[in-house]
Amino acid sequence: MFEDLRRAFREAVSNFKEELGREDVPEVVDRLLQQMVQEMTDTRAYVKKLDADIEVAEKRLAHEEEQAKTALRRQAMAQGIGDEETAAIALQFAQKHARHVEILEQKLSAFRQERTVRTAEIEEMTVKFKEARAQRERLTATAGRSQARGSLGEADALFAELDRMESKIEGTDHETAAADEVADALGERPRYDDLAAELDSLGRSAPEPSVEERLEELKRRMGR
Repeated sequence: MFEDLRRAFREAVSNFKEELGREDVPEVVDRLLQQMVQEMTDTRAYVKKLDADIEVAEKRLAHEEEQAKTALRRQAMAQGIGDEETAAIALQFAQKHARHVEILEQKLSAFRQERTVRTAEIEEMTVKFKEARAQRERLTATAGRSQARGSLGEADALFAELDRMESKIEGTDHETAAADEVADALGERPRYDDLAAELDSLGRSAPEPSVEERLEELKRRMGR
């Protein structure tokens, strides 16, 4: 999807340059500018969604890590008093939470790498848009035609929108330095769809009984 988005953006830039080279400045220039702004906005919105996904995953990871530690403490306590049954149950819980931790760590890594790639795309789009704006300003300075000035003047709102977007983009934590490095990172990005599905299915399953509840059930069955 986003490979298509980036390709469409570059095509819009190319078409924009072509239209500026014509004898007149048709309305299609304004449409190309609008397309560029929309694609930048869509990419920025996706980065914001990734930020929200990362925040949720981080909270779930912290919870699973704490649950794993608690189960290990219970295992140690049970072993200390010679209660091997409770120790075995606690170990099962610890292993389950450890698996959840592993899934979430991989999911977080994928989210963060995806965010790095998309943030780099925003930087690239911003540079291209600034180049288009510079061309527009040069044309305005040399055109001297009312038609050109009127057509280009209609795009001022779009450039103002870009300025507002830039002020927000500047606050983004950029984690990549070059476009080729970003492409390499994207090619090596781990797949997390299956991991996410597994974690979601675990989250939807009925809550498992606690260690204490399992122990009481064992004792009941044994007539203790």
